[in-house]
Amino acid sequence: MSNLVTARLSEKNIGIVFGCFAPCHLGHFNTIMQAKRENDACIVVVCGQPGDRGEAVGLDLRRRFRYMRELFAEDEKIVVTELDETGMPLYPNGWTEWLEAVQSIVKATMVSSAEKLTWYVGEKEYITELEVRTNDFIRFINRQELPISATLIRENPYKYWRYIMLPFRRVFSMNILVLGTASGGKSTLVKDLGRYFDSPYTDEYARRYEEKYNVRDEELAINDFNYMGAGQFENNKNAIISPMNKGLMFADTDVLVTKVYTKYYCSPQEYAQLAPSFDLLIAQQQWEIIFVIPPITPYVNDDFRDMSYADETSRWHLHQLFMAELEAHQLLEKVVMLDQKGNLETDSQGFYARYEAAKKHVQNHVHNKSGIWID
Repeated sequence: MSNLVTARLSEKNIGIVFGCFAPCHLGHFNTIMQAKRENDACIVVVCGQPGDRGEAVGLDLRRRFRYMRELFAEDEKIVVTELDETGMPLYPNGWTEWLEAVQSIVKATMVSSAEKLTWYVGEKEYITELEVRTNDFIRFINRQELPISATLIRENPYKYWRYIMLPFRRVFSMNILVLGTASGGKSTLVKDLGRYFDSPYTDEYARRYEEKYNVRDEELAINDFNYMGAGQFENNKNAIISPMNKGLMFADTDVLVTKVYTKYYCSPQEYAQLAPSFDLLIAQQQWEIIFVIPPITPYVNDDFRDMSYADETSRWHLHQLFMAELEAHQLLEKVVMLDQKGNLETDSQGFYARYEAAKKHVQNHVHNKSGIWID
């Protein structure tokens, strides 16, 4: 049950934990658990201001607050609050102003004054400042018992992945997109890479949508493209936030691809209606690598695809539309072209060669970012 609308706390013994949580990790979680279990309830104060160290990695204050609320959504003994420190003197100054703001938050969270407040801190200088300004109890947390920090995670999230609390992992996930025209082998490539790296992967939502509603490419209307774009976005998002995500995720197409197909099949007027909503979703997608497979293999008639665009000229035109859209969204620096030719005797269409090239590129990329080589 969500604690989104939980009434104010009426408990008498309250633990207080504050921090930036950029990101929240197992050390933070253990401290919050201690504060909750040694008291009747716990108030968590998520602190920050515009331009802080969290925002630098895509975790602004509001996002951190929301992820902490998500983390403790089913815990009625933990109330997550937010403190915007804008206008306050920067640490180590401003203790008086900061403490007054936190005390106001605590008061607003309580039905009546608590009989006992206990602060849980991991810095000894915090003890000194709080002892001077309050009569509350203070518990010092020895961080060496679990030697992890948000700084270490920000510097190398893949290395310390298991310490990152689940709602925050999405920000650090290395998401890898594979796109291309039909019959290029992208769907099989995504599956094979996902299975090799033991990572979540997605399918092409448009294909699933068409099969579910028994509609062919040439029969699609503007509403269909709208649903398919949103569906592909959710499809990829669910894989990114999945507990199975260990730092790598592979996607078979994205909203940008849906946008291009909308331009291809719909009238200019219909395309103009949907393009802005597609652009909003495209801006939210974060791709580490974009593998592009050009139309260098024969088009396969599976009795489902639209064969009126199966000729080589049409396929290359669609490929160029993909590249133009990638350029328009300033994504070309992420692109890795998979156009490898295979051994004529054993790999005449190059499917294995492109799989090996993609696999090695991912291995090298992860190693360069984290220092870890994944076999």
